[in-house]
This record gives sequence, structure tokens and C-alpha cells, in this order.
Amino acid sequence: MEHVQVLIAGGGIGGLSAAIWCQRLGLSCLLVEKADHLGGQLLQIRNEIVDLPPRVYANGSALLDDLLRHPAIDAVQPRLEEAIISIDVSTRMVKTTKSDYRVDFFIAATGASPNEIPALSGCKKVLTTSFSTTAQADMLSAQDVAVIGGGDRALESASNISRFARHVDLLVRSDHLRARSEWIARLEKLPNLRVFWETEIESYEARQDRIALRLRSASNSQPAEIVVDWILPRIGVHGNSSVFSPLATFGDAYLKTDEFQRTSASEWIYALGDVSNGAPYASLSLAVGQAMKAVKHISLQIQQP
Repeated sequence: MEHVQVLIAGGGIGGLSAAIWCQRLGLSCLLVEKADHLGGQLLQIRNEIVDLPPRVYANGSALLDDLLRHPAIDAVQPRLEEAIISIDVSTRMVKTTKSDYRVDFFIAATGASPNEIPALSGCKKVLTTSFSTTAQADMLSAQDVAVIGGGDRALESASNISRFARHVDLLVRSDHLRARSEWIARLEKLPNLRVFWETEIESYEARQDRIALRLRSASNSQPAEIVVDWILPRIGVHGNSSVFSPLATFGDAYLKTDEFQRTSASEWIYALGDVSNGAPYASLSLAVGQAMKAVKHISLQIQQP
């Protein structure tokens, strides 16, 4: 069994920033990442990153390249393809897919994952969450596309796709949009888009190269079925916190933390980034700042007699 002073779970910008701060403050740390690469959701950002001063990055990969050149990352030697299985609050034991650890402090930086639609399970015409409507919308030229969701990302996707697609159907579960006013105003100007209110997908059926979506709607005036070429769900995310079952959560499985990023269950378990912030406050800048605060607080705890 390996003893670790600070065990960091997650190799996205939050986890990597925490590792850098551990190095700076003289703390021994180990970073584990369940994927076979570092970067987390950075690799899914295809548009410019303009809100992480002082630089403007072309995309998430450009930011990650800069981040991985930091000497502290080499010093930490992150362990890839190693996922957290369980955490014992009372004994400070953390079990992963490769080892068991006894830790002094633990930082959860496991991020968030897109919500899924059970009715579309197995459908081969669902675009992946990494599909970028900023960089790849032209691939949908002259196609019929169903976008699902009523928030900013759904409306942005519908707007971007409408420039190339033949028709865009926006399926909204509620009777109103959650998006910002500027996206709603842009939506109203799209001639090839129609909105289905209070509508959910009941089932699907493959018809040659297309997909028939059976719809369940509160309105009798809307069609019970539409046929499209592609489906793009944009229905929000949930925190990757299922393995931290002893810890309190809020909203869509986000870990509750205090002002120092400590979770409610224990003074030695911290959480930062998307797993603790909730979708409205998801931000690269915030994750970086929280990493500093969490590690500095750990350092102060260690220094106390």
C-alpha cells in the first residue's frame, strides 16, 4: 500500500493546476487520470479560448500544449488509465483500478460528463459530445438535424448548424428557453429552424440512412414523428461524483464544498472544477483559481502544529 500526501484525481486543467501548486508549495502529490491522456475536456474545446488571461488560445489543445510544458507536470509523473473506485472517509483509504492508497489529503477534480437520453441508446446517428458546431458544422451540409435542449449550448449549436443544414429542429422539453437573450434573438432570425415545445423523444427507428424520431409532446398541434439525418443532444452535464458516494452533492451530482473547496464529509477531501461548480459556473479560470485555494489551504493545514 502506497502512502501519498496529496492524491489528485483528474488530469484536466483543475487537477493539473493543483499538481503545479503542490510542487510550488513543497507538497508531495500524485495525480491519477482514468483516460489514457491528460487534458480532460480541454480536448473538446474547438473554439478560441479568450477568457483565460493574458493569452488567447486557438482551442483547448493549444492551451493543453502550453500546460504540459510546465516543468511541474513532468516532476509529478501523472499515472494514466487509473480510475478511482472508492474512497473511505473514516480511514483515508482510496482504492483505484490499479492500487490502494493511504492519503493525507485528496482532491477530486474529475470534471463533468454530458447527460444522456435513454431513448436514443444504441442510435448510430447521434453526434458525439465532442462534435464542434464551430469547426465541424459544414459536415452537416444539406442535412436535416435535430438539436435537443433549451440552453445556451443548444441554441448556439442550432445557430451554427443552420448555416449549412437544410432544416434544423430544436426539441425543447419545457415551454421556455433557458438560454441567454442574445441566443434567443439569434434563433428567431433563422429561416430553416422550427421549435418543438414541451417535447421529448419516445423512441427511434432507423429508416435506411435516416432516423425517425417518435415524439411525446404536450401539444396536439405538433407532429408525432420527425425524420432527420443526425441528432445532436445538448441537454447539460452532471458531475462525475458517483464514486464519491459518502460525499454530499447538489443539483446534478455536483460535490458540495465550503469556501476552501473542502467537501462536507471530511476536512481532508477537497473538490474543484466542474465536479463541484455546477454548469452555470463552469469555467477554466475558476478551476485554476480553486486549485490554488485548495492546495494553499492544505499547505496551511499541514503547517499547523
